[in-house]
Amino acid sequence: MQEESPLRLGILGAARIALGGIIPAADRSPAVEVTAVASRGGDKRDTIADAAPGARVLEGYEALLQSEDVEAVYIPLPNSLHAEWTMKALSAGKHVLCEKPFALDPEEAAEAVEKARGSGLALMEGFMYRFSPQTERLAEIASGGEIGTVRQAVAEFGHRLDDPSDVRGVGSLGGGALGDVGCYCVSGLRLLFGSEPSGASARARFDGEGSDAADREISGILEFESGFGTISCGLDSARRESLTVTGTEGRATLRAPFRPDKSGGEILLTRGDETTTETFEPGDPYRLELEDFAGAVREGRDPAVGPGEILGNARALGELLASARSGGSPQPIQPAT
Repeated sequence: MQEESPLRLGILGAARIALGGIIPAADRSPAVEVTAVASRGGDKRDTIADAAPGARVLEGYEALLQSEDVEAVYIPLPNSLHAEWTMKALSAGKHVLCEKPFALDPEEAAEAVEKARGSGLALMEGFMYRFSPQTERLAEIASGGEIGTVRQAVAEFGHRLDDPSDVRGVGSLGGGALGDVGCYCVSGLRLLFGSEPSGASARARFDGEGSDAADREISGILEFESGFGTISCGLDSARRESLTVTGTEGRATLRAPFRPDKSGGEILLTRGDETTTETFEPGDPYRLELEDFAGAVREGRDPAVGPGEILGNARALGELLASARSGGSPQPIQPAT
């Protein structure tokens, strides 16, 4: 049986996550080959060549989209450019793996999903944590009855972002706590409840006035059919990262849920008076993410974090942000149509 050729991947931009995460992961996998990297800044050519010595270095994103040897595109651009360049890549006939958050605007997400589905192209959001064994185990605990029916879940993710020029904190570029780390929290809550929320409310501290102000600290509640999910995230506080789910019969907490590539994780599972601990080694979630994406392309299926996940997260994120900008007014979340 002949092995399938690796997916020929092009990368838009020389973002840190591309150079330090995706390109090394592709080197570790036979399923993906980085064919080309495009940059708008000539001073990054040597850096790109060092990170991806086998790839062509192109000047300008459009040049990459027109390259016939590129089958799929990875987009690690600032948040505000995700939907725009996804649409351009899909229009060029390329499959797309876009970094998280795909969009904070659910309408942009819906437009891209419709385009991908209509074109028969794979579309995936880059939540690599979903491919770690510790995430799979926590989801199993929540859905398999080990703690009963899920009633509450709390997701925390925050860190200090002191550089004012860092795009992750620039509101005009889609930056802010919700887009940088809160999107992980929302994704985790949706995974634990196994459903979509019907309502959202949030309060935030912004770095200014108007729609371009970035949320620096934000807390919110998502209402699910069986209970409530709480997020707590920020860019101005000490690092925190945990995911706890509480059911009618017990509770489970996963430490370091969203960056399993750094230190591995630990699940504390409590039922009654008994607490057990499960530990996990640092995994290779970026490689597994790429391999799922490549498999989706070759098999003609949706990726694990595909259109349905993209729409669900974008709807929840959009309404949390709308609530925070309105001073905490509850916002309904429209169900998928």
